Amino acid sequence: MNKQRLFYRLFIGLFFASSVVFAQDEADLPGDPDNGKKLFNAQCGACHKLDKKMVGPALGGVADKYSMDWIIAWTQNNAELRASGDKDAIAIFEEYNGAIMPAFPNLSEQDIKDIVAYTIRGDKKKAPSGDGEEIAAAPAAGGDDGMNMWVILGLSIFLIVLIAILAKVKNTLKVIKGEPTSTLLEDASVFTKIAVRNQKVIAVATVVVAVFLLQQVYWGLMSVGVEEGYEPEQPIAFSHALHAGENQIDCQYCHYGAEKGKHSNIPSASLCMNCHTYIQEGPKYGEKEIDKIYAAVGFDRESNQYIDGYEVKPVKWVRIHNLPDLAYFSHAQHVNAGNIECQTCHGPVEEMEVLYQYSPLTMGWCINCHRESEVDVENNGYYEEMHGKLKEKHNTDKITVDMIGGLECGKCHY
Repeated sequence: MNKQRLFYRLFIGLFFASSVVFAQDEADLPGDPDNGKKLFNAQCGACHKLDKKMVGPALGGVADKYSMDWIIAWTQNNAELRASGDKDAIAIFEEYNGAIMPAFPNLSEQDIKDIVAYTIRGDKKKAPSGDGEEIAAAPAAGGDDGMNMWVILGLSIFLIVLIAILAKVKNTLKVIKGEPTSTLLEDASVFTKIAVRNQKVIAVATVVVAVFLLQQVYWGLMSVGVEEGYEPEQPIAFSHALHAGENQIDCQYCHYGAEKGKHSNIPSASLCMNCHTYIQEGPKYGEKEIDKIYAAVGFDRESNQYIDGYEVKPVKWVRIHNLPDLAYFSHAQHVNAGNIECQTCHGPVEEMEVLYQYSPLTMGWCINCHRESEVDVENNGYYEEMHGKLKEKHNTDKITVDMIGGLECGKCHY
């Protein structure tokens, strides 16, 4: 009997322990995880992820492996740390075959603490609620974000309920066989006695566990493929704030494919040379970033001439906006027929120093736009013949995209 009592107390202790651990909040983090996410995307994202190795190691849980002072020293100047004989620094260097991580002296100690806070908390994915607002869902993998504690809590409740149900079934079978029932309850905890004797308690607990697990599955599925806020470091530090904002270069000068076809093209380095043959120094990075363009196309700064026989090396830009293969989207249709501004989907790119994914690009987001966006039928020749028919059919002057078939499945999936 003492073993049985110990068994039940173990599960109840696990239940309360998991609840206490989960109660920890972001007040325990070393910095601001939201600012850390921006810094991570800008400075670290090209080589690191939170949950898996890339060029460098996964950074989720890095705070559990190393002290904050070590992380700061490694980030600001890892070569100096290795030279000091630090075993951990040397081990990482050797594990990744001598790949040299650049120093980041521009990151302050607080900046690094913010990044570490982000690696602990992870990403907070967002999903649309019924009223159009966004609700923070479960954090992404990587970092001590409490998700594991939720799993432990749910499993603890599930196991306790399961034990109670099995005890009830066991006694029922003994009654059917005419055998004496178990005296397990006499030595069990108060909680177990109530649960076993009261079927309502078992039913409620079962429903709570089921709803919790289904909710976690739902939010997990809703976050698949949603990369809102994705801000990778690019091979050339190109500032949209400078080009599209300060210099007011039209988006379609560079992305000329947006009005002609399905895809909005990534401009080639030769297009950049239309301006940078003459503009050879930038206001922020000087000659450094422009020289990367010259290296791609084979342009000699000194002679102001292209190098004969030079093998062109395309710039390996990192793609940011990427719809799944099952979805069809035409830029030309939205730009020409829809008269949609680039900022509607891509956000205020003229203010972005580093471009990032502004919108979630989910199906729900697209459908909501189709329901709300009004079609300019009077000033758009594309709809000239349809205007009267649409007004008569819907008995309104306000024609939205869904009224012209914008919610038909075959428009985007076929």
